[in-house]
Formats: sequence, C-alpha cells, structure tokens
Amino acid sequence: MRARILAGMSLAAVVAGGVTAAPAIAAPVRAPAATVCDAVVDGDELYAPDGQLRAAAVWTVQCPEDRHVRVTVDYVTGEHAAEEADVAAGEGWTSWDFSPTDDGSGVNSVVTVYENGEQLTQVALNWD
Repeated sequence: MRARILAGMSLAAVVAGGVTAAPAIAAPVRAPAATVCDAVVDGDELYAPDGQLRAAAVWTVQCPEDRHVRVTVDYVTGEHAAEEADVAAGEGWTSWDFSPTDDGSGVNSVVTVYENGEQLTQVALNWD
C-alpha cells in the first residue's frame, strides 16, 4: 500500500496530510515488453577447435517473428562476452561461449538474452 501511495503523490504530500491532501499525479507507465521468442540457456561441455573438451554457456533462441537477439555472458572473473543475431520468423539460433579458463573447466556466469533490446531471460550457470 505504501509503495502505491508514494508512486501517486509526493512524499511531502503524504507527510503533510495523507492521501486526501493532494491529488494523485499519474506517472507514465511503460507497457510491458512484447517478447515472443523462447530461449533455453544451459551449461555444457563442447569440443573446442583445439580438440579439448571445454565448459561452455550454450543458448538456443526460437522466434515466431523476425527479431534481433543479443546474448551477454558475465563471468564471475570479470570477463564478458556478447553475441547477437537477427533471427528470422520461424527460425532459431544456437550458439555458445567457452568459459575463459586454460584448463577447460567451467566458470560461474550469468547469461542474459535480449529480444529487440528487452530482456527475455536471465540464467545463472554454476559449475561444480
């Protein structure tokens, strides 16, 4: 209740006289994002170009409409990776990013998928 009151009027008006002291000022409300794609994010082990089995963040995005998709991977080591693609209607996109380690082990990370600039999903990958 408090959050709704403060969103509709100034704090000074609430302190001075409560809800009836001042009319509510309607703040512009942003419409929810119209995301239509489905995304699956997982951690897996894949063979790298050098033939070594390495941990990777793997994602697949399916879209019923044309969409621009961007994926960011934020590793706990402070390293970051990003990829983007235009996904045509009815098509999908699968890609991955290998963990930034020399021994191929997994590095905990947060993978975020954006559809046309709006966040579609976010997944934390935690490796043993």
